[in-house]
Amino acid sequence: MPRRARQVEAEDDASIPSKIQPPPTKPPLDFSTPQSLFETFIAPVTRDEFFNTYWEKKPLLIQRNNPDMQSYYQSLFPMQDLKHASGQGIYYGRDVNLCKCKDGKKVLIPRRGKASYTEIMKDFRNAKATIQFHQPQRYNDKLWQIMEKLECFFGTLVGCNVYITPSDSQGLPPHHDDVEVFILQVEGEKHWRLYEPLVPLARQYDVAPEDKVTTPSHEFLLKEGDLLYFPRGVIHQADTPASSSHSTHVTISCYQNTSWADYIQDLMPALLHDAANENVNLRKGIPLQQLLHLDSTSSGSTLAGLLKDLADRIEGGCQLRSCEMLRDFMGHRLPPFMKDSSPLYQGKKGTAKKSVHPPNLNSTIKLQHQDYAAITVDHVPKMLDPTEELVIYVFHALNNSRESHMVSDTEESPPVTGLRFPLSHMNALKAIWENKPLRVKDLPLESDRDKENLAISLWTEGLIENVHTED
Repeated sequence: MPRRARQVEAEDDASIPSKIQPPPTKPPLDFSTPQSLFETFIAPVTRDEFFNTYWEKKPLLIQRNNPDMQSYYQSLFPMQDLKHASGQGIYYGRDVNLCKCKDGKKVLIPRRGKASYTEIMKDFRNAKATIQFHQPQRYNDKLWQIMEKLECFFGTLVGCNVYITPSDSQGLPPHHDDVEVFILQVEGEKHWRLYEPLVPLARQYDVAPEDKVTTPSHEFLLKEGDLLYFPRGVIHQADTPASSSHSTHVTISCYQNTSWADYIQDLMPALLHDAANENVNLRKGIPLQQLLHLDSTSSGSTLAGLLKDLADRIEGGCQLRSCEMLRDFMGHRLPPFMKDSSPLYQGKKGTAKKSVHPPNLNSTIKLQHQDYAAITVDHVPKMLDPTEELVIYVFHALNNSRESHMVSDTEESPPVTGLRFPLSHMNALKAIWENKPLRVKDLPLESDRDKENLAISLWTEGLIENVHTED
């Protein structure tokens, strides 16, 4: 039988996971900081309660009988927004898919090329196909605003899809995802069934075996303004009941390929590189014909000892360098939210406008857009410096494109926008990153020229503002 949820005021439906009915709030979401956005996003559940009780553990349903929240959700890519998006040139596969669940399997409607609103709606009505629209934050400002703040909060990429499903229809078969999932019900109603995971915190998307999808652990109806969260690996399926003309929901997802396994894999090349320069045992050759042995247990003790040396090195506080995950995040993430009329930004990419005058030694500067920048240490690419010198990189997302967020026509990663400085600049950068007004002449660098060049470099990228310049 479906699991019994905890009691909240009135008696809960036995099939609803941790059902919570929040009191009405105005405004519905607080965008002043990434933390405040997430806290109002999951309200009335507190951030501590969410991460201690639900995150990566179990589903959470928040039912909102709140007209303000319902109205706000209805502005997050309703069906009518599809017409606006299609008018700007969208394509099957990259931007939109049409699918339906038939005999427990996903069936794609075979469409290619440019997608028109008329064609999409024809398949929606006649074939009862679900419209899956990819990355709608490219067309909806409110979703852009939510998602760029969530990327700041989680420190990882956040993706999004919209699902518009006809009445009495189902788009996808029972499956589990490899992402943490937040469902926002925008229009109509959706009937959900959740099942215990076969692979907790799964790392791959997979359709659930038919014999494993029997009795749901949770079953409920998601209504406009409701929010549902469930961890990766939770098996789920959803259909639009016949009583609803259609259902539109937004799926916001995060933490794909962001496990400890992924992080260790990312850190290991740089960690081994540095350790091998200091530990001769890591530089010794492996036994003869080691690569040809199916059973390599004879070398197990040696390998275990070397890995223990690496663990000791980490515990000793060595420099850990995230080489690819950080670059991927900073290169693909959303730029800060802006409105076209905002005087703080220029251009579609969201590049921050600089203050009128560049800073000099007598200027007082202050960091801006801290949530959209990161400092790391890495080697200079060999083609640029054969000595493999370690330098500081300052990456940022201010020049990233909203229009291409999580969507690419090629498999090549976009270049990461940033600056490169010598290691001697680390204390000065840390001082700036304290995000307090600071005089350029007080930067902890040896020469005035280095102080001024550092400030001008950051100002040119839009990372600092010139608060005041003394005469």
